[in-house]
Amino acid sequence: MARLTSLAVREEHTGLDGDGEKALASHQRTSIGRLNLELIAPDQAFARNWERTANVHDASYVLVLPLAGCVAFSQDGRVGIGRPGEYVLLSELASYELSSDKTARFLVLRIPAAELRGRLVSIEDHISRRFKPNEQMTRLLAGMIGGVAELFIESPPPNPQALATEIVGFVALTIGSEDRGAATDVRNARYHLRRRIVDFIESHLSDPSLSPKKIAASSRISLSYLYSLFNDNETTVSQFVQTKRLQRAYEILVADPKGHRTVSEVAYEVGFKNVSHFSRCFSRHFKVAPRDARQPPAAAQQAGTSMRPAQTKGFPSPRMASSRKAFDSPYWDVRKQQLHETV
Repeated sequence: MARLTSLAVREEHTGLDGDGEKALASHQRTSIGRLNLELIAPDQAFARNWERTANVHDASYVLVLPLAGCVAFSQDGRVGIGRPGEYVLLSELASYELSSDKTARFLVLRIPAAELRGRLVSIEDHISRRFKPNEQMTRLLAGMIGGVAELFIESPPPNPQALATEIVGFVALTIGSEDRGAATDVRNARYHLRRRIVDFIESHLSDPSLSPKKIAASSRISLSYLYSLFNDNETTVSQFVQTKRLQRAYEILVADPKGHRTVSEVAYEVGFKNVSHFSRCFSRHFKVAPRDARQPPAAAQQAGTSMRPAQTKGFPSPRMASSRKAFDSPYWDVRKQQLHETV
């Protein structure tokens, strides 16, 4: 098992807070809607030590995709190496370490924690590469995130919030395809039960009477057992259903830039009974009002609405670099390298 200290010495590291030409040359940052994307290409050993973020609404999940060289990671007692063609998921809800030598180049995508928690069952089970990734899906994910970075590192996409929604959806799809192995323990059985429950919830979001009692009955389990399944993910059944509804509403709104459907129609379509309650929940969750979610960025700025999420404490505001030299042919070569299992 590799040790982080074998790749990065604490006294010799390049962090994200550096100033001057060297910092700009080593890091390129941009925002894709509510996502933060970094290209890290250090010219000396790199190390990041993240302290735990207490509030889930202030935290993100961190997706690391090596492009060249190796990246070492450590979280929850698990230590490993990420290589080109792989990804590693880390959580800001717990301390983690990330390091590399100066030959490495990698992408770091920060996704608001609430986004993935509303899409995946037991997201914490997938932290620090606990299961074997699906090779085909991993290649698609690496290609997509790399392509997004190459195209939009200097200028935003036409509809960044819509693109962010699609990225989060594909990240969740890829992580959900991980092979959990042939384990038949209680934890694995609970996982598959939660998966069936989530499928039921997603297919009944438009039902305003969808309740924990109805969800429990669909799987022939007690209410108390249903509650315990969601406690594993530090959320409640009602919170999970509401998050799913808000995400569905967001996808409908950003796909309807000309406003063929009113906000009220969308609210009722995803199962909300009260439009005012929907608007308050939507604005609190996405940091943008429903009526502004489908506006292009320029229109939203003129309306005085910020489309960017609040910055996590301790994380600097994204800045854009002036060069695209970091996105050169080696990236397209490393995509084709064979996957390796966790060291």
